[in-house]
Amino acid sequence: MPRIMNEPIRKSSLAKVKLWHYGLAVSMVLVLVFAIWSVFNATALRDWIILEIYTPPKIISQLAETDTMTSYAKELFYVNEPRLLSKVAFSKYCPLDSGESYVIGCYHSGDSGIYLLAVKQSQLNGIIPVTAAYEMLHAGYARLSTPSRNKIDHLMQQFYSTHNLGSQIEEQMASYAKSEPGDRYDEMYSVLATEVAVLPAVLNSQYRIYFTNRQKIVSMYEGYQAAFNTRLQALESDNAQLTVLKSEIDANESSMHQMLISINSLKQSLSSDQSDGDISAYNAGVPTYNSLLNSYQNLVSTIKNEINSYNQIVSSRNSLALEEQQLVSAISTKPMP
Repeated sequence: MPRIMNEPIRKSSLAKVKLWHYGLAVSMVLVLVFAIWSVFNATALRDWIILEIYTPPKIISQLAETDTMTSYAKELFYVNEPRLLSKVAFSKYCPLDSGESYVIGCYHSGDSGIYLLAVKQSQLNGIIPVTAAYEMLHAGYARLSTPSRNKIDHLMQQFYSTHNLGSQIEEQMASYAKSEPGDRYDEMYSVLATEVAVLPAVLNSQYRIYFTNRQKIVSMYEGYQAAFNTRLQALESDNAQLTVLKSEIDANESSMHQMLISINSLKQSLSSDQSDGDISAYNAGVPTYNSLLNSYQNLVSTIKNEINSYNQIVSSRNSLALEEQQLVSAISTKPMP
């Protein structure tokens, strides 16, 4: 009779089975742990994936260096894959100028992108890095925890309401209130960091997580603002001078016409005295006539000088106005008239 044998399960095979089940269990636990971690760290995971893939163009990395961004700030900046665009391309991603303000950068919430206008005016060299820092700070503000954000909002409001930061920043915040209602503190977070040199110690400490030298950004901001402000102030001064000169010219021309009427009347009187042979009356009137004629000639000379000065100021003013218009055109996304 054939011998029937059942192949026994060897110990080594049993061990393999046990190990396989153990490995599967561990894998399932790891998957579960990773899934739970992913839920609570979705942003960190997304950041890691983007930063592994994204390589910033040289011009973008130079902006980060110019702004003295910290490693954390660079991550915020690069996660948004910032792009420097021409006016046509920029207008596809960012709102157009409102008429009260000029849009030279925008941040899409949820870290969906930072877009910067490629401003090419040499007098406005600092405007792109300052805008890059400004938009990156929106990403920073969005990531603050609710308690931290409430604390920072209170500190910013307290500082803003107790310090005179100038009409320019006040107008800027008023403009944001119209264009972006509800985002007051989000905008203030960027404004204070990039435009105000002296801040309370707590706010300065807050901004150190983004910049190693915040004052450099403020200096760049002040530099390109000065390009506008100095021209606008000069235009205002020229306009004031032109108004005064125009008033003086008008008054002198009126006096000149009245004086000419008097001269012509006196001349006729002298001619009549001469025709009548009244030499005494004629001789008495000649000094008055000559004095009036001399005053008239001096007034004509004064008016000529005033007109020359007026025209010179007009020429200077028009040059300044052209420069100012060129600066505005460089940052405007609307066609200039």
